[in-house]
Amino acid sequence: MIYTGKGKHAMIEAACFDLGDTLVAEESVIHDSSGQAITANVIEGAFEVLKAVRKNGYRVAMIANAHSTDARNIIKATGLQDYFDAVIISEEVGIEKPCQRIFELALAKLSTKAENAVMVGNRIDTDIVGANRMGMKSVWFRWNDRHSDAIHSGEEEPDFIIHSLSELPGLLALM
Repeated sequence: MIYTGKGKHAMIEAACFDLGDTLVAEESVIHDSSGQAITANVIEGAFEVLKAVRKNGYRVAMIANAHSTDARNIIKATGLQDYFDAVIISEEVGIEKPCQRIFELALAKLSTKAENAVMVGNRIDTDIVGANRMGMKSVWFRWNDRHSDAIHSGEEEPDFIIHSLSELPGLLALM
């Protein structure tokens, strides 16, 4: 875990997660003959981390930029649906990250304020920028090189960087 030093102090009550390359490996998505995503491999440690986060009393949401049917198929096929208090999928709400409105929808469903929530995601341009603009804590899950790692401005700088999901429960305990 890397702390980037730009801490905002508040009581964390909720954790929000991206789907692709945060909870499931994008390269593992399996499509049916019509091109519809039907399943994917869950990233190592994801279930254990989600169980721990919920056990520790945090409310949990998924905020995904995705096609509704693809995301819902993957969530159901992997068993991820049992771990979330709210699932916000961009196609269903007509808004994509980093737009603040998609984060506002998730926070409303979790009955919490931005300063009491954390966003965990693999992309600087959508997950980190969106969380930072909202005033949420941002955790960049940097486990592969699929997306740019360039940080060009303060709003692109995550509060924390992790390289394994297993780092998250301990990190939340420190926030």
